[in-house]
Amino acid sequence: MNQLEISELEALNHINQVTVHSLERMIYQVTLQLGETTAMLTNAQGKPARFENTGQIRELLQHARIDSAVMLLPTTFDEMIGRPPLANDSRCEILLGWK
Repeated sequence: MNQLEISELEALNHINQVTVHSLERMIYQVTLQLGETTAMLTNAQGKPARFENTGQIRELLQHARIDSAVMLLPTTFDEMIGRPPLANDSRCEILLGWK
């Protein structure tokens, strides 16, 4: 997957899709769909950027036109009903409504 450093965000004026990945206990990472390219948002050290809330992410992206924004959340539904978890299919997608 491609990478995009936070410092490069100001140069973007259009983002096709923002995907906020909810990891654990209010820790989020972000991937951006830029045309045909998907890029992980990284810090200055090249590591995936981590955010404590979606407001921080929205503030970083406020200058860009966003076509779509979603949050992917892991779900425990399989565990709740006693079914073995399915690989990567056990996620809930929520529209964020950022424009």
